[in-house]
Amino acid sequence: MSQAFAGVLLLPGEEGPGLAAVLETVEADLKLVTGAEELGSRSQDECNITSAGKGSFKVVLGGEMVLFTPDTPIQFAKALTAPPQPEPKSTPLAARIDAQNQGKKKKAEPTKFEPLKSVAKDDILGRTVTFMILAVSSGLIVALLALTSSL
Repeated sequence: MSQAFAGVLLLPGEEGPGLAAVLETVEADLKLVTGAEELGSRSQDECNITSAGKGSFKVVLGGEMVLFTPDTPIQFAKALTAPPQPEPKSTPLAARIDAQNQGKKKKAEPTKFEPLKSVAKDDILGRTVTFMILAVSSGLIVALLALTSSL
């Protein structure tokens, strides 16, 4: 199936109105024609067409690049450019970290249980702290007994 797209042709870095041209597809070939002259013909496998924005397309024909702005950019894009690939979905940070650490995980060692050792009172708080608690408690008991006997 043959298609033709009229438009304007510019060389890279060129400014101005450009050159009126027609880009044709004939079977498996791509032809670039201006007026009565054929500028070149290449196999579509040797051509690369990408969007350059604002309705223009970078067309690489056998290593030579031109900027082509078709009169009907939407139809041109549908016919000659590869459909845009969907952007990869972002994964949550936790999932990416899990994926990175999956190969690095070490096997968990079983917990070792040891029997409880008997603990003396002095081992928990220490001798000085235990003595202070007993002294303060004794002083409070004496003070309470003195208050209750005076009533």
